[in-house]
Amino acid sequence: MRSLLRILPALLAISPLAVQAGQKKPAPVSLRLLAEGHEKEGESFVSPVELTNPPKKIFVRKVPILSERDIKAFYPFPGSDGLAGAYFRLDAHGADKLEQFTTEDRGKLAIVFVNGRVAAALRVERVTDGLLYVPGGITPDEISTLQAKYPIIGRESEFGKKPPKAQKP
Repeated sequence: MRSLLRILPALLAISPLAVQAGQKKPAPVSLRLLAEGHEKEGESFVSPVELTNPPKKIFVRKVPILSERDIKAFYPFPGSDGLAGAYFRLDAHGADKLEQFTTEDRGKLAIVFVNGRVAAALRVERVTDGLLYVPGGITPDEISTLQAKYPIIGRESEFGKKPPKAQKP
């Protein structure tokens, strides 16, 4: 019993470190494309979301169509809401999912969440080129984080290269 009492404080001191070591590092910016759902689907499958323009309560499905894991590159631009917007080039898996979703759910709403908040609500139109358009709702800090993680569309070959050192005269 005494040996257990001697070991127990050491185990308690180590356990928080072990828990932290086993956790995956969270994504620096989370991006989710969620489809419009129906209240009848139940709270296990849909969540209510309040849209601001126009003010409207809708339900979105909890399982995302796309996430930041499907992104290969992006292209930021000034957004329609004073924040930034972006085009996101998707990998083959994401492009297939986007095309299937936009073909099946044409005319419904799709909601883009960035870091858990609504960035944009879009009317679904068919997309076949693998580009997700987000017209606004992305903060400058999020754009900076995205630039560190993904290349700019058209400049993929330059991504991750260090700038040349300044030459001495």
